[in-house]
Amino acid sequence: MKKVYLIISTIALVVFLSSCSVNKFEIKDRIKTPKNNLPPIEGKWTMDKFIDSPYKKGEVENSENLMGKEALFHKSAIVIGENYAIEPTYRLKNVKLADYLLYKYKIEPKELGISDDNAQIITIYSNDQYFHEFIKYNNSEMITFIDDRFYFLKKSVDQISKEEIDRYINIEESIMRISNTEEVDTLRSGILLGIKSHFYDETNQLANWEYKTIWIRANNRSIASIYEMDNLLVPRKKGFWLVNVERENIDNSLNDKIKAIQKGDIKEEFLDNREAYSFGTFLESKAKTLYPSILKNILYIGNDYISTELIDLSNGKRNLKVYPIDHLEDERPIKISDIIGQEGLSVFKEGAQNAIKTNSNILLDEESFGLARRNGYWIMKGRINYKSDDEEYYKDYNIKTIPPKELVNYDKLTIPWSIVKSKVPEAIDAFTSPNEDIIIIVTRRNLLLYSINNNEISQNEIGRIKMDNSETVVMAEWATGRYTMLWEEEFLKNETEVIKY
Repeated sequence: MKKVYLIISTIALVVFLSSCSVNKFEIKDRIKTPKNNLPPIEGKWTMDKFIDSPYKKGEVENSENLMGKEALFHKSAIVIGENYAIEPTYRLKNVKLADYLLYKYKIEPKELGISDDNAQIITIYSNDQYFHEFIKYNNSEMITFIDDRFYFLKKSVDQISKEEIDRYINIEESIMRISNTEEVDTLRSGILLGIKSHFYDETNQLANWEYKTIWIRANNRSIASIYEMDNLLVPRKKGFWLVNVERENIDNSLNDKIKAIQKGDIKEEFLDNREAYSFGTFLESKAKTLYPSILKNILYIGNDYISTELIDLSNGKRNLKVYPIDHLEDERPIKISDIIGQEGLSVFKEGAQNAIKTNSNILLDEESFGLARRNGYWIMKGRINYKSDDEEYYKDYNIKTIPPKELVNYDKLTIPWSIVKSKVPEAIDAFTSPNEDIIIIVTRRNLLLYSINNNEISQNEIGRIKMDNSETVVMAEWATGRYTMLWEEEFLKNETEVIKY
């Protein structure tokens, strides 16, 4: 009997230890609605002090205004200062506090005066969009990171009523209406446009690409602001991420590395540690052998996936691949059946078979697909690679299915393409807002901005942004309502330029 108990105890211990052995500092990540229907944070909390990040850049504007502010948490809504979220959802992570702070903020708990070993990371979402994150290290204390500062919150009231939190929200809405900063949601739109430009790399005598993001915000069908920044600023459920591509030359072996980094994770001083954050990252001794001279061209980027073209300079082969942004470093492309299922796989195969009727010996690669623009929509394309007389060739074909929401979050053109072309004959692409209040028409030389009223394009432009004829759109992410200002605030935390329109 003792042996039986010993075996059971051993198995239990192994299961327990296995559950604790996870990547990234024992972080257990899950989106959940608590079984007892209680949120992970409740009650009223007060911001009573702050500590600057050691990597703070310059002065933090209006930071003193946060001191003494209250944060209210109820299962129906959350209020943090002047911002609020209705029907919030949560992502919870249990972490070793020291590991997490060092990994994400390059700071130790003792520098913050915290002695607790463990913490719960609580990330809050509203309407599937990132709202806020807290590090809760005991039942009555937690911290949050805002504009390069750690703010400490202490619980002052265990629970609050729905009436109380509704009252706070009504007050904030009234203040915004009085100050004329709140407008009807259908008249507040913003878009992050990811732009790719092609140029010639004179040093290596090869093609190269640069990426930037343009932010356009409209209020009441009029342009309110337009800004531009280098690199791609990607809105995700985990917050905003920065994506760029760097070309490395190691022993005459060229490799493009796509870096996707969550904002706040890594400061500039630590960007040289690319092993953990880069696409195609291996030890330099292996990189040349495994991946000699691979160029990478971003075709599309969304909330969770990135579509790329890989160009092997050793043989000229061009592959299409789609990768999860969260696991770029694994360099494992997804299969088309992973994203559109077996029914979509059948459509993929049908399109491929029609494209290769003349050569039945060509093997079908389920990973060989990507996204492209056509007549105002994202479409899925397959690629067949083959050789002829020892030369690499490829043939692209359309996959007759609509990209799923997992790939493209919003892809609706409320003005028919024929109407767009009749309005602007030189149009090559177009984007309309979910509010159906503005349209962006793309030509070879400009982004033309028009308002939409009663499903009709305005007679005159409301703005115009110059484009180079080598530039194309690789990302289009919309914000509406009060999220337009939240996104703009996030955008302006980067080095930006005002664009005249």
